[in-house]
Amino acid sequence: MDIKFGEEGQEGMDSLVTQYLDKMLEFEEGGYVGEALALSGKLLEAFPERRAELLLEKAKLEFRNQMDKEALLDFISAYGITKDGSLYELILEAYYVQNERALEENYYNNLKRLKRYPHYRESEGEGKELLPIWKDDELIVYADRGNQCFTVNVRYVKEIVGKKDNAVMTVNEMWIEDICRIEESFCMNTPFLDMDFPVYVVFDEEYWKLFLRLYNIEGLLKKNRIVLLVGERSVYGYFREDMVIFPSIAYYNGFREVYHPILSRAIERKEKESLEDGRYIRKYYKENQDTIITNIKSGKPRILFYTSYFTTALKYHTRDCMQAASKLGCEVQILMEADGIHRIYERDIIQYIKRFKPDVIFNIDHFRFEYPVVPKELIWITWIQDSLPRIMDKGTPLKLVNHDFIMSHFITWKKFKEVGYQEKRVMDAVIPADSHIYRPLDLDEGEYRKYACDICFVCHASDVDAHIAGLLGKVPEKLKEEICIIYKGYQKYAYEAGVFFYSEKEFEEYVKGILSLNYNIPLLQGIIKYLVSDLYNNFNQRVFRQALVGWILDAGFTNLKLWGNGWTTEAKYKKYAMGIAENGEMLSKIYQASKIVVGNNILTTAAARAWETMLSGGFYISNYIPEEEDAVDIRKIIEVGKDVAMFYNRDDLIEKLHYYLGHEEERKAMIERGRKAALQTMTYDILMERVLEEAAKSLEKN
Repeated sequence: MDIKFGEEGQEGMDSLVTQYLDKMLEFEEGGYVGEALALSGKLLEAFPERRAELLLEKAKLEFRNQMDKEALLDFISAYGITKDGSLYELILEAYYVQNERALEENYYNNLKRLKRYPHYRESEGEGKELLPIWKDDELIVYADRGNQCFTVNVRYVKEIVGKKDNAVMTVNEMWIEDICRIEESFCMNTPFLDMDFPVYVVFDEEYWKLFLRLYNIEGLLKKNRIVLLVGERSVYGYFREDMVIFPSIAYYNGFREVYHPILSRAIERKEKESLEDGRYIRKYYKENQDTIITNIKSGKPRILFYTSYFTTALKYHTRDCMQAASKLGCEVQILMEADGIHRIYERDIIQYIKRFKPDVIFNIDHFRFEYPVVPKELIWITWIQDSLPRIMDKGTPLKLVNHDFIMSHFITWKKFKEVGYQEKRVMDAVIPADSHIYRPLDLDEGEYRKYACDICFVCHASDVDAHIAGLLGKVPEKLKEEICIIYKGYQKYAYEAGVFFYSEKEFEEYVKGILSLNYNIPLLQGIIKYLVSDLYNNFNQRVFRQALVGWILDAGFTNLKLWGNGWTTEAKYKKYAMGIAENGEMLSKIYQASKIVVGNNILTTAAARAWETMLSGGFYISNYIPEEEDAVDIRKIIEVGKDVAMFYNRDDLIEKLHYYLGHEEERKAMIERGRKAALQTMTYDILMERVLEEAAKSLEKN
C-alpha cells in the first residue's frame, strides 16, 4: 500500500497519519499483521519528523502480536528520541518486572556458589546496577537505573581457533556459551593428572552483576579451571599472586585499553621484584653461611620442602617427611602448586626463599643445579626415588657441590651404583610408611565384612593386551608379527613356567633368540634396545601382576580381593574386584583385615606396600627378586623368614599361601615381629632424624 499525501498543512498531515494508523489497526484486527507492519515501515519513511510516535505505535503492534524482541527494540528507539520517563518505566514493567524475582533469585544463588569457589576474586567497588531486559542468541539488552538508559549488546560470534597449551583471558564476555566454547578450545594437548591451563574470565563490576542475574554459573564452576576476576584491582592483584600463569591469548571485546596495561604492569612488577629478591637472597646467604651450618648441626634447621602437585606419590612422601621434621622441632614450609592451574616458576622459588629464609631445601628426584637461582650456601637435600634420565646420567654426580646431600632409595641396585655417585654423599633411604596413618585400627562389623579376605592384592589391573596393541600401533607392518610373538611368547612362558626374567640381559638374549630361531633375521640394534627396555621396564610388571592373580585363582583360592582400577574389565577377575583403595586409613584397614597381602612389584622387594602392611598389623609376603637386580632389597632391612615371608616362584607362592592360611598362630607371630621391625627402621620419623644427623656429619667432613 502506497502512502499518498493530500491537503497540506499540519492539520492535514496529522489527519493523514491518523488515517494510516487506523488502517494499520484495521489490518491487525483482520489478521493481516504483516501488512500492518509493512504499512508502519512506510509511515516511518514518509514522516521522519513523527519517528518517535510512529516507532511507539509499531512497537505496540509488535508487542500485541508476541513479537517481543522486535517490540523491545522499537520501544527503546522511541525512548531514545523522547526520553519520556513514563515510557522507560513501561519498558521495565513489560520486560523486567515480570522476571525480576527469578533473576534476583538466580543472582543470590550464584553468590552462594561463589563462596565455595577458590578461583574467584571479587571487586572492592560497588558498580552500577544493570537490569537484564532481554537475552537471546543474538543480543542482550539491559537497563541502567541510574542513568535511565538502555544498552543493546550485540553478540559477536568469534571464530575460535583451538590453540592448545595456552592460558586465555576474556573480558566482559556476556555470553556464557562463548566462554564455554573458549574453555573447550584452549586446554592441554596431552592431559596429565588434573594439570591444565587457566581460563581467566574478567568482568567490570556492573557487567559481572548482570552476568550473575542472567546465568546459572554452577556448570562453569565445575570446570575447575575458570578463574573469575571482577574489577581492575582484582585482575592486578591476582596476577601478582604466586605461581600464576599469565595469559598468552586474550579476547578483550573492546576493553584492551583498560586491561592490557594492567597485565603489563603486573608482569613488569613481578620481573622487577624477582631481580630485587634474587640480589637479596644471594647477599643474605653469603652473609649467613655460619648461621646455616649452626642450625643444621643443632638438628632443628628451617626446611623448605619443595615438591610438585603433579605427582602421584612424591607429594605424599614429601608431606610425611615435612610432618616428621616438624615433630623434631624444625620450622617447615612447603613449596607446591595449589592446584592444576598453577605452576612454579623461578620467581616463585626466589620469593619463597626470601620469605622463609630456609637453611635446607628438601626435594625428591631433583638437584640444586637444575635451579640456578638457589644460593650455593643453602643446603640442598635430594631424595632419589626414581630412575629418571637425569638421575641415571653419569654426568650428574660431577655437578654436585659441597652443600648437596643425597638420599637414595636404591640401596642395592647395581645400575644405580654404576652411575658414580660418591658413597660419602649418599645416605641409604628406603621409602618408609607413616606410622601415624598405617597402624592397627578398630574395625566395626561392617568394615570387617567389607575388607576381610584370605588373600589381598593392592595394585591396578594389568593391561597386558592393551600394552601390546599400543606398541603394535607404532611399528611398521612388517615387524608386527615378530613383535607380537616376542611379547605373547614371554607372557606364555612366564605364566606356564612360573618364573620371570629379572634383568635386561635376560630379555636381550630372549629377544635375539626368538628372532634368530623363528625368523633368522637381524633387527637394528636400536630396535632391539627399545624392545628390551620396554619389556624390562613396562611389560614385565604387567605380566607379573596378571600371572600372580591367575596362579592364585588356578590353585583354587576364591576368598580373594583385588583393590585397584581395571579389574572389572576381564570376566576372570571381575568377581573379585573391589575398586579403589584410598591411601591412608582405608588402606590400613584393608591390610589389617586381610590374612595375607601379596607383594607384586617386580622391580623392588621393599615397596612402600610392605611397610604399610606391617605397620598396619597385616601379614605381608614379598615376591622374590635376585639381590643384584633388586632396586631396594628387603633382605637388607629386615630378616626374611622371621619378620617377613617371601615366595620365589609360582609353586612356592601357592605352597606358602596354603601354609600360612593353615597356621594362624605362626602367621600372627610373624605379624608382631614384622610390625616391631618396621617401627624400628621404616617410619618417616626415624628417616628424618637420620637425615638431619647425616647432613650435619656431611657438613663437618666437607
